[in-house]
Amino acid sequence: LDEKVSLRDAGLCDGDTVFLVQTPLLCLTASFDGTARIWYLQNGDCRKMLVARQGGQVQSATFSHDGSMLLTVSLDGEGKLWCAESGRLWCELCGQPGGVLCGEFSADSKWITGASDDCTAIVWSAETGHCSKILAGHDDDVKSAAFSPDASMVVTASCDGTAGLWMAADGSRIRSLVGHDDVVKSAMFSYDGLRIITASMDGTARVWNVDPGDCLQVLQGHAKAVNSAAFSPDDQLYLTTSFDGTVRVWEAETGECNLVLHADNKVVNTAQFSPDGSMILVASGTECVRLLSATTGECIMTLDGHEDWVRTANFSPDGMLIASASYDGTARVWSSRTGECLQTLTGHTEAVISAEIITA
Repeated sequence: LDEKVSLRDAGLCDGDTVFLVQTPLLCLTASFDGTARIWYLQNGDCRKMLVARQGGQVQSATFSHDGSMLLTVSLDGEGKLWCAESGRLWCELCGQPGGVLCGEFSADSKWITGASDDCTAIVWSAETGHCSKILAGHDDDVKSAAFSPDASMVVTASCDGTAGLWMAADGSRIRSLVGHDDVVKSAMFSYDGLRIITASMDGTARVWNVDPGDCLQVLQGHAKAVNSAAFSPDDQLYLTTSFDGTVRVWEAETGECNLVLHADNKVVNTAQFSPDGSMILVASGTECVRLLSATTGECIMTLDGHEDWVRTANFSPDGMLIASASYDGTARVWSSRTGECLQTLTGHTEAVISAEIITA
């Protein structure tokens, strides 16, 4: 709505349902055209275009939690930090022996951790981009790195079949989580920071105690490699995705599988819980995104409008909006309550591979 238009002038009548969305809102997109873009969602205008890699491809872009800066990672291993307000290049991630494969901010936005292509993970200062600690000890490539909620620890997933737990302050290894029989694709902390969930090419996910590091549960049932695993916001459920074309929901207390959700064309690109844990958002091998009940698995709504497969989709922090990124070169913003497409963000010249919404 135009901020100068009254609700009545906008066509609302007594008895109509109104959903409140915190504004202003920004959407960050990354594309294989070598750019990341910041969009103002009130009107869909591109606020800033960041040329992260001239002639190259950007594989990820993410805001810091305080919204002051953003990180881009390109396929050639360059990590760059940008000022979100001005769009100016702040600094490059530096000091690591190899290239940058991925990166994420700590909850206080002061640090970044990510995987490097030399079998290590790194902790960088978000203020300077300088390498603070090198987490060395894996025997093969590191696939992911993630902070604990309080940023005191980092968990890594490696092709050597283990996950590693490290002290972020000094880079020392606390312990290795050993039990998988193949590459560990991802590792994440629970929201309370007491457990870790890992996903592996051996077709299982495992849940571990942070201390003393023992395996609590082995989640078996997928027919092929497990690509990702995550906790629900209340830590009461697990969500796994697999190359077998399914998404599974598991009961944390028992480790039993509650739901098996079959993806379109047997391809799962991404799946995630809504912020309140009641819904699951699935982007699969099709032009649409599906929103399903986390309790029953029923399809609540289908977001249809892209002209090519959807690469990924994410909820806004309050869960009211969904941003989807597609190989058709656009991102779209949807209402999670009505399924209406509110904005189509056009301007990228190649596939859009990530999209996320934050409050400005």
